[in-house]
Amino acid sequence: MIDKTKWLDPMKTSSVRAITAVIAALFLALWPTAARAATVTVMVGPSCGFCFSPSEVTINPGDTVRWTWSSSGHSTTSGNPCTPNGLWDSGTLNQGAMFTHTFNSVGSFPYFCTPHCSLGMTGMVTVANASPTPTATPPPSPTPGAVLGNISTRSFVQTGDNVMIGGFIVEGTGTKRVIIRAIGPELGQYGVPNPLADPTLELHDGTGALIGSNDNWQTTIIGGIITHDQVQDIMNSGLAPGDARESAIIADLPPGSYTAIVRGVNNTTGVALVEVYNLSTNTDSILHNISTRSFVQTGDNVIIGGFFVQGSTPRRVIIRAIGPELGQYGVQDPLADPTLELHDATGALIARNDNWRTTIIGGIITQDQVQDIINSGLAPGDPNESAIIADLPVGNYTAIVRGVNNTIGVALAEVYDLN
Repeated sequence: MIDKTKWLDPMKTSSVRAITAVIAALFLALWPTAARAATVTVMVGPSCGFCFSPSEVTINPGDTVRWTWSSSGHSTTSGNPCTPNGLWDSGTLNQGAMFTHTFNSVGSFPYFCTPHCSLGMTGMVTVANASPTPTATPPPSPTPGAVLGNISTRSFVQTGDNVMIGGFIVEGTGTKRVIIRAIGPELGQYGVPNPLADPTLELHDGTGALIGSNDNWQTTIIGGIITHDQVQDIMNSGLAPGDARESAIIADLPPGSYTAIVRGVNNTTGVALVEVYNLSTNTDSILHNISTRSFVQTGDNVIIGGFFVQGSTPRRVIIRAIGPELGQYGVQDPLADPTLELHDATGALIARNDNWRTTIIGGIITQDQVQDIINSGLAPGDPNESAIIADLPVGNYTAIVRGVNNTIGVALAEVYDLN
């Protein structure tokens, strides 16, 4: 059945475009590529004591250095040791603070810690005219075809079973190196209300076993698949969280299914972002599908999922919003009637669905999709659930799951790679 009458609600579209524009900006800000300026993280006063780590970085014009304080009582001040030249000065800051400076000119830029310059606490930023790989290397894009590269989902994290639960599958023959992040405090700078102040992160394998955990990315929790300190690896990935209270795990994962769980320390609640980024150059394994389960509320506190199509060719995907059938798995308060919207990088609505057996023509959906959804083998198990099939060019996209008539409940947002 085709429904041509429910394509656009102007009021809803206007508000959603504003929301998705913020998410798209955040997604791009947290996903540096070779085509855009990079941000390199330098730790101030880490375990090495009176030092910057790394003490020397090489970047390109337009790149930014972000100093993050591991201990208190330090500064980053431009100039030769103990002689400030006025280009930048953070002042003396304490643990957890951050300071950034963008370098637009080629040259060498020495700096120091004002209280400890006499102890040799100095650093150097070199801005090269060519395009060498910066010290903190952004994750590379695979060259052949296209793949689902990176995923992120924003929702309101509650307590108990209503925390944020993100699932993904590594498919293929080799291991896949990924970084998983739980972002909260830095969402505030993008205007997101009620960010989760201190998110924790757990990684579970297909059996449900806990294989890695983190609370505050600058402190590695050894155990499971985490066998050594990860702070430097996280910094080198170019994807270090922007706040010391946020969490991250780097993992080399064999093929299988995995679950990332985001909670608030001491059962605090708030809006958070769970993310999985592909750090591998190998193409013998891929991120095959992604899903996030969370409690859908109203307004901005719905499920907002972002994903990125990498490569050189379009990718055929199915996006699903699952609610009622969660009840058969013992999930409490499933969302009775979820709706699904797909937006492009500009925030424009390009597809929508409410009840997968009724296709809503409009945007990129030009014909009835019911048979295609059935043929995919991934048709939702309840007629009130929603699905969209799309051939998506390279770029980033946002899927939004709401409840009809502002109903609330637990839902699952999913993206499956049909290629």
